[in-house]
Amino acid sequence: MAAISCTPLPKPSQIEIRRAWPIMGTMLTITVWGTDSLEMLSAVQRGHAAVILVDSLMSSYRNTSDVARIARSPESPVRVSKETIHVLLHAREYWGLSGGLFDPTAGPLTTLWKNAIASGTLPARQSIDSARALTGLGQATIDSARQTVRLGKKGMTLDLGGIAKGYALDLARKEMRGTSAGMIDLGGNVLVFGKSPAEDGKWRIGIVHPRDDQRLLGFVTLDSGAVATSGDYENFFVLHGRRYSHLIDVTTGMPSRGVLSASAVAPTGEWSDGMSATLMLMGACAGIRVADSLGTVGAVIVNDPGNGAVTRDHVYLSAKAALLFRFTPAFTER
Repeated sequence: MAAISCTPLPKPSQIEIRRAWPIMGTMLTITVWGTDSLEMLSAVQRGHAAVILVDSLMSSYRNTSDVARIARSPESPVRVSKETIHVLLHAREYWGLSGGLFDPTAGPLTTLWKNAIASGTLPARQSIDSARALTGLGQATIDSARQTVRLGKKGMTLDLGGIAKGYALDLARKEMRGTSAGMIDLGGNVLVFGKSPAEDGKWRIGIVHPRDDQRLLGFVTLDSGAVATSGDYENFFVLHGRRYSHLIDVTTGMPSRGVLSASAVAPTGEWSDGMSATLMLMGACAGIRVADSLGTVGAVIVNDPGNGAVTRDHVYLSAKAALLFRFTPAFTER
């Protein structure tokens, strides 16, 4: 999920401190601006620690994570952290908004398609239906009072990759309180806060062209907030020359089609991250309606023209995004 953070130049009276680390399968870059270097360094370290915490709890690749423990005992209630409960409750909200399309239990289908692509053969309909039977967040029981999660049946799994990075941004921001201005970039999920060092005090976040990662489609201008993009250009499968999205439509068991990329602009990282995947799965028309109904979420959705020739006619904007997004002057029909 990617956007490009356009880091402004610091003002003469300000110090800029930037640190970067590999984490959550990507890079975390924290940049802060201010006048107290010791406090700024401390804030950066606290932000990093917050992201480490989220990774330890929600990674699908750590045997000790909450996510892994839930998957090992899907038919029993598993006690988890308050952070994991928080993210799951929000995931359930996106699940409801999308009519079940955003589903963190889609793992059996994702695994099926990965294995099929690796073998060079599309999965059989029977295999797809069997995997679909092991999905559905509606089957899960999330007990916030007891802090327990039960998936429902043997074979079900949990993957919070569509929302955990955004939550990590928010938790890092919370731990960095007292910092006057900063940008947190976690694999292209970007959160900005405070007054930008740019002359006008605004933050500008670039959105990548979904068919040319060396070019920008446009910029989002913010006072503060977060931007995330889901697209078929970073994580995808290719079989017999055809590109398949990594996002699976659990209602059909097939990879999502029709949208090249979907960017969400929101007050928090969790909302921008979760909504970008939700918008891509829903498609342009339904996605724009949902974004407009929320009011606080801006949506920039690029439809698939079928031949890769993206023009402005293929870009759909919600009402809020129309106020924040501008195409780059260099954007042409390519």
